[in-house]
Amino acid sequence: MPFFCYFIFLFSLFQIESSNELVFVMTHFRHGARAPQKFYQDYLDYVKEKWENPGELTGVGQRMHFLLGLRNRIRYIDEFKFLKESFDPHEILIYSSPFNRTLVSVSSQLQGLYPQSVKKGEVLSLEQEEYSKPQVDVDCEKINNVISSLNGSALPNSMIIAPVRMINNNERKITLYDIEGCKDKRDAIKKNNSETLESLINLVKTFNDLYKEKLNHFYEKEEEYNLTFINEFCDAFITDYTDRRNMTELNNAGINFEKLLDFCYDFERSNFRDWVLGDKEHVLAHLEISKLMREFIHYMKQRVDAHINGEDLDNKFEDYSKPKMMMVSGHDSTISCYEIILMEVFGIDLDSFQYPRFASQIAFEVTVDDNDKLNKTYKDYIINYYFNDKLEISVNMQEFIDKITPHIWSDKQIADFCGLDSDKDDEHKEDEHKEDEHKEGENKGDNNNNQQSYKDNNSSKVALIIFIILTIIFLTISVILFIQLKKAKREKSSENFNSLIPKSSE
Repeated sequence: MPFFCYFIFLFSLFQIESSNELVFVMTHFRHGARAPQKFYQDYLDYVKEKWENPGELTGVGQRMHFLLGLRNRIRYIDEFKFLKESFDPHEILIYSSPFNRTLVSVSSQLQGLYPQSVKKGEVLSLEQEEYSKPQVDVDCEKINNVISSLNGSALPNSMIIAPVRMINNNERKITLYDIEGCKDKRDAIKKNNSETLESLINLVKTFNDLYKEKLNHFYEKEEEYNLTFINEFCDAFITDYTDRRNMTELNNAGINFEKLLDFCYDFERSNFRDWVLGDKEHVLAHLEISKLMREFIHYMKQRVDAHINGEDLDNKFEDYSKPKMMMVSGHDSTISCYEIILMEVFGIDLDSFQYPRFASQIAFEVTVDDNDKLNKTYKDYIINYYFNDKLEISVNMQEFIDKITPHIWSDKQIADFCGLDSDKDDEHKEDEHKEDEHKEGENKGDNNNNQQSYKDNNSSKVALIIFIILTIIFLTISVILFIQLKKAKREKSSENFNSLIPKSSE
């Protein structure tokens, strides 16, 4: 019976026919459960629970991502045989926003995707062990005992360290958490939404009707609660509830936790659908997704083009330019932005917008029926978009690109809207072709200085080649002109000489 249930689970989970081949995948997930981000007073959150580290991932959050990684292993390694059994840095390109909670979420998820039992870390020879000691003094009994216990493994438990790339303004990848250049515009949009959207006005009224009296007693004050307070209060309550805190004082205030939880999740849903992203143009959503959607399309094309051309990338060293999977660790805001744009582009009613709770995941899976025909085009590849394993959109790759591309803002559009330094922006790729070339170089492990040096060297070489070619052309033309002049002189001399010779009479 358990086996039958497991089979039914897999059947419902893997909605793509088994005959289809998985070609490329991008997963974008929210970090796991964390501590509240803001405190009411003295490290007490808005529910008066004590925390030490605001915003940091909790043990519950780590477990969430470990299990999400295990689930992805079942799907992408066990079921589809898409990834190798052990981690290969050339297969997966990992991005994270610059926050501890997103970085730790990636690390936790990788523990589930590549469990300790199947990890195959580096093993050192005796000579390598001797040369592995750092330059500081490590020659002591305690350290030597640890070295012996490693049994040649580079790290304990054959641990594997995965590289994670940071998304930040230095790379010009705008996010709602890293958008200081757009802060005034962002705040103006949110302010306008909060004052004009009826859904938000009704939420504030409902909260005060339900909880104002009890919370005034709880906080020992008299006031009306606004949208900002409700956001911070619900954030604290959801994190406390997820961490299974007792919340004794809030319970004594006579508040029903289950009803409050339902309200707070409804509020968070409206928070992103209406408050943050509620303007008709969905400006902040465009700012959020444009950079990474461009990245996704770039790497997707790389793999699909290779598949169309019959390239065996799995057995060919390609450095980091053609990964088969992207993993992006982000926030509820980043996933919400993807949802809003995709729903708008593909005609899905925004009322069905879902709030991404802790460890939620969206996935873009590119598949193809490899038995269909030989001369394939982008129309033969299907993109399936999942929200927490529920299939939301299924469309051929060409249609997806055609529909989503007009909604991807260029660097110039972002710079113009945010008022960023246009000169600096011009230094980055406005032309998509140039941007693709930059990404290939970047993912081959070059740092920015090396890239610039490489470009400078190439520029010098190109200038030298052009100079040599022009010199050769100039010399060639000069030689031809010299020969022509000599020939003309000879002909002229010949004519003068002939004129001196008397003509014979007939």
